[in-house]
Order: sequence, then structure tokens, then C-alpha cells
Amino acid sequence: MNPFFERRWRDAHTRLITYLSDALQERLPPDLIIGAEEDTIAVSVGEKPATYRPDVQIREPWELKDAAPATAPPPPSAPVATQPIRVLGDDEIERWLEIRDVAGRLITVIELLSPSNKLESTDRDRYLAKRRAFIGGASVVEIDLVRRGAWLLPQAVQSVLRQAAACYGVCVFRASRPGEHEVYPIRLRDKLPNVGIPLRPTDADVVCELQPLIDQCHERGRYHLLDYRLPLDPPLAPEDATWAGQRLRQSGLWTPIAS
Repeated sequence: MNPFFERRWRDAHTRLITYLSDALQERLPPDLIIGAEEDTIAVSVGEKPATYRPDVQIREPWELKDAAPATAPPPPSAPVATQPIRVLGDDEIERWLEIRDVAGRLITVIELLSPSNKLESTDRDRYLAKRRAFIGGASVVEIDLVRRGAWLLPQAVQSVLRQAAACYGVCVFRASRPGEHEVYPIRLRDKLPNVGIPLRPTDADVVCELQPLIDQCHERGRYHLLDYRLPLDPPLAPEDATWAGQRLRQSGLWTPIAS
């Protein structure tokens, strides 16, 4: 896994959702469909707008300087609109994958965690509420490929990941086995696993090969152009930093600055 991906995670997340969907659709039974779902989270102005991501900017109204219309101007008595203050801001979009049957019944949810889910309390609480809503009626696969923030996976899963000294992890909850979770610990230097995605009890798992998807994201996103000299946040463990530096030199990329 390339820890520098997090610098362009919004782009990487969008690409990986698409690649995951395409790769799994080819392997699903003919009566199952995978599709991307999304929620748009409105970003509004509050007492501390700097805490929101993306940032919200407030700008003074400006005079419109459009070309004069060809029609006659309105009569002098026509009311003039009050100039507003224009607020510029983007909405935060959360995307995930859902596998459904032809009748629309939800079978499996695949979540690709983002730093915002793991860092900000409101996003974290919203994500945990969404997970609770899914579990019980569907299988849930959570893929965590970001190092920033706190683990969001269940406590028993977190314990396994810490014991394995994992930087990343995948957690699979099967609706048919509500008392257990399947855990894939991923250390920085590990090849990413092939994850069994549960479907209906009568179906065999569909296998998700994560490593080729990450490699595809790196190539098509041109992530070799990232500035690899900048330090990582959080920094790597000393042995991992040494390994990363060696890989960067072998690849002809810049060696990261020591933290």
C-alpha cells in the first residue's frame, strides 16, 4: 500500500469505488447488481467555518457587469433586488457500493473508509449510525486503507489489528453469521489481500482482489507525480520509513524527508 495516497484520497476514493464496482460486477451471479450509492452532506456556515471540510468562503457582493440588454430598460419605478452576500462552498459527498437482487433487496454493502469518517466526530457518528442501519439486514464489508484518525471497526476487530501491527484492515460482517467478523490485517509492506465478499447464503463468495485495483488507481491517477519529499501525517514507524525510502529510490521517486 502507498501511504502517500492519502494526500489525494478524495480522488483515490472516487476511482476505487468505480474500479471495485466494475471488477465485482463481472463476477456476480446474473441476477445480482452492484451500484454506487451516495449521500450529499451540506456544508454550511457556522461559528467556526474553518473546521469544515471543504472550507466555506464568504465573499462581499460584486457588481454584475453583463452587457447591456437589447430590450428597453425597466421603468424607473421597478424594484431593485437587494444584493446578497454570496456563499461559496462544496458539498461533502459520501459514496459506497450496494449489491442488490433484481427485486431490489439489499444483499451486501461495501464501504471504503475516508479520513473524514475517522477524524471528525460528526462524520464519525454519522458513519457509525449508517453502519448500524445496514447490519442486521445485509452483509457489510468495510475497507480501511487510510492511516489517519481512529479505528472505526468493532472493538474486537481493532484488537486483532493492533496485535498484528496493522496499518490498514478489512472487516467482513456476514448477515448469516451475526456473532462474528472476518478480519484481514494489512501491514504497510504486505500485499493487499483478496477479500471474500459475501452474497446470499446460497451463493459462493465473490473475490475482490484489492492490489490490482490500487495499482490501477496509482497508474491512472498518475500518483507518481505526488511530492514524495513531504513528511507523512502520521509519520511512519522507523522500520517502515526505511523500507518506504528504499522503495522510493528504487522507483526513481524522491526520498521522503525524515520526520
